[in-house]
Amino acid sequence: MAKNTKALSGPAKRKYFREALQADPGVTPEAAKRLTETFDSDVSQMRVRQHAALPASRSKPAPVVEKPVLAAPTPAPDTTAFDPHVFSLIVVMTKLGAQGLQARLETIDNVEHLKALARAQHVAVDAAADQPDQLRAAIIAGTAQRIADRRAAAS
Repeated sequence: MAKNTKALSGPAKRKYFREALQADPGVTPEAAKRLTETFDSDVSQMRVRQHAALPASRSKPAPVVEKPVLAAPTPAPDTTAFDPHVFSLIVVMTKLGAQGLQARLETIDNVEHLKALARAQHVAVDAAADQPDQLRAAIIAGTAQRIADRRAAAS
């Protein structure tokens, strides 16, 4: 069974976007114009089904449901969240050495944060390490190994 599709590009593609967006009752004319321009510049070519090629031929538009706008309180920023990418282990080790990395790791006291840092930056650490000092030493050793592996792969 052959697919009934039609390739659209250039003015035909732009017309399709314009008509499709204007036919939607939930899109304002200004938004339709802006979205048409955005889609036209972002999409170089597309294929549409021939029986649905013209959006105006759609039988009935989707109903617009008015929802009451409730003012939701904005949540307070989570100050306890830890960003495991706050600094790069490899960059710090390369630029400042093991002592520099040790100093940066000393600022992190939470064991789970240290594990998350190692996991996010793909540094292998001993699973049995459960103390902050053990984890810091394992992270430094794992980072040194990653740097050595990179250098070996580059040569």
